[in-house]
Amino acid sequence: MPDSSAPPDASPSPSPAAADAVPRPTLAVWGGSDIGCVREDNEDSLAIGDLDAGELWDGEATMGVRGARGLLVVVCDGMGGAQGGEVASDLAVRTVWAEMRQAQPTDELEVYARLLRRAVRAANRQVWDEAQREAALRGMGTTASALGFAGDHAVIAQVGDSRVYVFRAGVLVQVTRDQSLASALVHAGRASQSEVHHQLGAGAILQALGVAEDCEPSLSVVELRRGDRLLVCSDGLHGQLADGGIATVLDTLAEPHAAVDALIAAARAAGGNDNITAVVVDVGGDDLAPPASPEDLPRYTEIDPHEEGDRALYSTSYVARRLAARVGIGEDPGPPVVPATGQHAVLPVARTGPGGTIADVPGQARQRLRAGGVPLLAWVAILAIAAVLGWIAAGAW
Repeated sequence: MPDSSAPPDASPSPSPAAADAVPRPTLAVWGGSDIGCVREDNEDSLAIGDLDAGELWDGEATMGVRGARGLLVVVCDGMGGAQGGEVASDLAVRTVWAEMRQAQPTDELEVYARLLRRAVRAANRQVWDEAQREAALRGMGTTASALGFAGDHAVIAQVGDSRVYVFRAGVLVQVTRDQSLASALVHAGRASQSEVHHQLGAGAILQALGVAEDCEPSLSVVELRRGDRLLVCSDGLHGQLADGGIATVLDTLAEPHAAVDALIAAARAAGGNDNITAVVVDVGGDDLAPPASPEDLPRYTEIDPHEEGDRALYSTSYVARRLAARVGIGEDPGPPVVPATGQHAVLPVARTGPGGTIADVPGQARQRLRAGGVPLLAWVAILAIAAVLGWIAAGAW
């Protein structure tokens, strides 16, 4: 458990009067994970839960105004043979959940972002320490995309190449930046998006949880609008379906569970070369304004946890550029990284144990969701986009 004598990393929670003034969305969420068509094991893991109630769900859940902490979604894509990938991703999602469950509630955007960053770094250390204890797990690691909410903003902590998208007014926008060799080459102007697909080794990621004693998660934020649809996914989905194919499914199917089932089925139909995980979050509620115009689209905005106010916001990823510079692509945009929140205790989290309703007991903070049967409505949508699956698989759309 965290050291209660240590200085707090966040400001105290707002007063009830201040909390009442904070806009809060109503969220409907559904998630699923599938082994795919090639792999023998599913090394993806996910957690979906209500931090205020301490609950993880095995299906759809609708959330309204439930306090300052609200929904947390974590998707991890593990790597490392001999079950190492599954251990790494499982341990990471449970550690992030446990850390955020213990964190002080806050609606302050920068404070929440730092708490989420701290939770992901704690997950890195847990995976690293486990690998050092067990020789068979050496070299294991995992990506991580952790999505939380602070008032009317979504906050994302990112390591690796799992992704978060926002679908708004018919337009799909990626609001994370891949920490991969392919992304680095494209953003440095050394290859086009189509060219990089054919370059050997371009799919390598530049950072993962658990492969070093520390990591540097990127932090991005999105100001939400009523009607937004968020997608958190592993590369088993976005690596098989290009953005146009993903947008078609999200635009066609109104219910989150139908959209998740259809996305997974479409990724399988396009080859299913990797494990496939997807979580869809629909954003509603009278507290949020609708998009002001068709041009009111989400933009990639990264937070520097070492700065305050407007100085902390970037339209490009300084973390991704720093990682690319380490492999000789571009220049390092800043000085060496120092921890923004200082030293902190890491919650002991066991590797086993079912999910369900969560008490504050280590080892009970994870629920893996598996995609079930695909409903008729989802199959109708899949058939509707079958004619373009060739383009989707090739990444040409």
